[in-house]
Amino acid sequence: MSSYLSSGNTQLTGFLLTVVGWILLGVSVGQVEWRLWHLGNTTSIIPTGSVWVGLVKVCYYSGVRLSPQRRTSKVCHAYGRRNSFLPEDIRAIQNILLLACILGALGKASLVIGLRNLYLGIVRKSTACNSFTIGGLCYLSAGICVLICVLWNSYAVFKNEGINFPASFHIPPRPKTQEVGTAISTAIISIILMLLGGVFFFFYKFPVECPVYPLITRQEMDISS
Repeated sequence: MSSYLSSGNTQLTGFLLTVVGWILLGVSVGQVEWRLWHLGNTTSIIPTGSVWVGLVKVCYYSGVRLSPQRRTSKVCHAYGRRNSFLPEDIRAIQNILLLACILGALGKASLVIGLRNLYLGIVRKSTACNSFTIGGLCYLSAGICVLICVLWNSYAVFKNEGINFPASFHIPPRPKTQEVGTAISTAIISIILMLLGGVFFFFYKFPVECPVYPLITRQEMDISS
């Protein structure tokens, strides 16, 4: 019984790692620092010459004063998958990350069921194992999806690819140079946690000495009582 509880505690630790990775995935999607553009030429609208390009919005510090106390103000323009000006790579990354978030949610639900079965010890062995295997597979797939997005984004930065933003954004279509932003670091940590947790659960083996109880129906309970 002690090894049974120890195994359950180990699975709980792995579950926490995968959930933290899934949360960091959502955080990275909302971050604007996926790409950092250096325009080279500064203007009155963008005096810093730097533009942060994210998956859902683009931001820069504008020289247009909104109040006498502030010399610059942060301006952000949001966009979504339906905006026609977005290049195919950003649209694809948005869709792949959405799939990764869904896979993470399904994996979390499956692992919760598996942990419940493991701690209660009232279900068949195959049920708990299947729950952990499915959850691990979901997190492995989610981690691979995020890895593809990080590599794709880095390739676009390496090729210095531009975006034809609307004229109302006041952003040129291509920077002089660009680099990957800090959101990539968040995504990489998310990848590591989800892949580690996914491998851990996918190859989980049910303890041999663990007491596994069959399902008891209501009729059997009434007879035994």
